[in-house]
Amino acid sequence: MKALLLKSSIFRFIERAIVVITSLLLTPYLISVLGSNDYGLWVLVLSILGWFNVVDLGFPQAVQRQIIQALELDDKNRVNVVFSTGVVLFAFLGACSVVILVGLTQVPAIFGVTGPDQLTLVQILLVLSVKVFWGFLMNPFHGFFSGLLRFDIDANLSSLNAIVKALLVFWLISDLNIWGAVVATLASDIITNLLKVFYAKRLFPSLSFKLKLASFDEIKALFSYSKHLVLNGIIKTVGSKAGPMIITRLFDLTSLAIQQVAANLVAHAQAFVGTITGVFSPIYNKMAARNQNMEKVFILTTTINIFVGSILFSCLLMFGKVFIVLWVGEEFEYAAYIIFFSVFSFLCSGFTTSANNILLAQANHKLLSLISFFIVVVNIPLAIFLGQTIGLVGLAMAGATTNFIFNVLVKMSLFRHYNDYKVGKVYLRFIVSVLLVYSIGFVGAALLEKLAIDTWLELIISGALAFPVVVLICWFVILDKALKEMITNLLVDKFNLNKKVNSQ
Repeated sequence: MKALLLKSSIFRFIERAIVVITSLLLTPYLISVLGSNDYGLWVLVLSILGWFNVVDLGFPQAVQRQIIQALELDDKNRVNVVFSTGVVLFAFLGACSVVILVGLTQVPAIFGVTGPDQLTLVQILLVLSVKVFWGFLMNPFHGFFSGLLRFDIDANLSSLNAIVKALLVFWLISDLNIWGAVVATLASDIITNLLKVFYAKRLFPSLSFKLKLASFDEIKALFSYSKHLVLNGIIKTVGSKAGPMIITRLFDLTSLAIQQVAANLVAHAQAFVGTITGVFSPIYNKMAARNQNMEKVFILTTTINIFVGSILFSCLLMFGKVFIVLWVGEEFEYAAYIIFFSVFSFLCSGFTTSANNILLAQANHKLLSLISFFIVVVNIPLAIFLGQTIGLVGLAMAGATTNFIFNVLVKMSLFRHYNDYKVGKVYLRFIVSVLLVYSIGFVGAALLEKLAIDTWLELIISGALAFPVVVLICWFVILDKALKEMITNLLVDKFNLNKKVNSQ
C-alpha cells in the first residue's frame, strides 16, 4: 500500500507540475492577446462556473465514501447500485444547475459587468453550461480511482487535460479571441471525460449503469451523510467565489486580473502540497470503516503537510515579486503584496486538512458547516471594509485573519472534541512553520532585491541554489527522526525498485 501511495503521490506531483507549467505559460499569453480587461472577464466566467459546486449538495463525497466502502467489502452489486444511483442523481443536479445558470444570464447586471462585456459574458456562460452538466455526470467515476488508490490515472488524465487545453488555446485564441479559450476548455474536457469513463470500466469490469438499480432509498442514505455537507459546500463556495464579485464591484476587471495572478501562484503552491497528502483521504475512510485509531496517521499527514507547505511557501515569498515582474510585467507587481497575506491563509487552512478529512471519514462533520458559515460571515464584510480602506491587499488580510481564527483555533477544537489525540506537536510545528516561512521569505526577497535579478536565467540559477537550502532547513527544523527515516526508506525502496525494473 505504501508503494501505491508513493506512486500516486509522484504522479499527482507530476500532474500538478504540468498544470502549473501550462498555467504559467498561458497566463502572460492570455493577458497579452486578450488584454487585462478580457482576461479579467475570463477569470470572472470561471469563478461563476465554480459557484455551481454548491448544487452538488455534498453528494460527491457521499458517493465516493459509499463506493470505497463497497469496494472494501468486495460487493460488486453494491458498487453498481451506488454508481447507478449516483449517475441518476448527478444528471438531475446537473440539469438543475443548467437551468439556474440560464436563469442568471437573464439578469447579467448582478455580475458587476456592463457594456459589451455583459453580452459576451452571457453568451459564454450559455455555451459553457454544457461543461457544467458534464462535470456533474463525472462525479460517480471518481470514487473508483480513489477507492482503488489509483490516483495516478486521475492525475494523468488531468495532465492530459491541461496539455490539450494549453495547445488549443495557443492555436485558437489569436483568431477567436476569448472564444478560443471557451472552445479549448470544452474540447479538452470532452476528451478527458471520455477517457475517465474508459479507465473506470477497465479498472472495474463489472461496472455498469442500470436505471433499475438506482434507488430512492440509496439517495436517502447518501443524503443522511451529505446533508451536513450541503450547507458547508454552499458556504465554502460563497466564501471562495465571492472574491471576484467583490472586486468587480469595488474596483474593475483589471484589478481582478491582478488579484488572479496572486491567487493562481498561491493556489498552485497549495495544490502541490495536496498532491502529497491528498492520497490519504481514502485511507481515512478505510480506517474509519474498520474503526481504527488514526492518531499516528493524523500526526504523520499533518506534519508532511506542514513540511511541504513550508518549503513551497517560503520559495513563493522569496521569489514571488521577481517572478511576477518577469512573468506578466511590472503592472502586476502589486500582486506580490497580496501574496504575503494569502500565504498565511493557506498555511492555516492546510494545517487542518488532515483533521477535516478525518472528521468527514468518521461522519463527525456535522459542525464543519457552522465553522464555514462563520468564516464567510466574518470574512466577506471584513474583506469589503478592508478592501475599501486599503485596496486589494485588504481582501487578503481579511482572509488571513478569518482563517487563523476559525481553521487553526476553532476547527482544531472541534477535532479534539471527537478525537482525544495529542496535538501539541503539530501545533508547535505549525508555529515553527509560520516563523520559518516568513523569515526565509523576507530574508530571501531582500537578498534578491539587492542582487537586482532581471532575467529568467538569473532567476532560474538563484532558484536552483536556494531551493535545496530551503528543503534542508525545513527537513532539519520541522521533521522528527522517525519521519525522516520513514521518508528516506520509502524513497530508497522506490529507487531500488525502479533500478531493478530497468535492469531486467
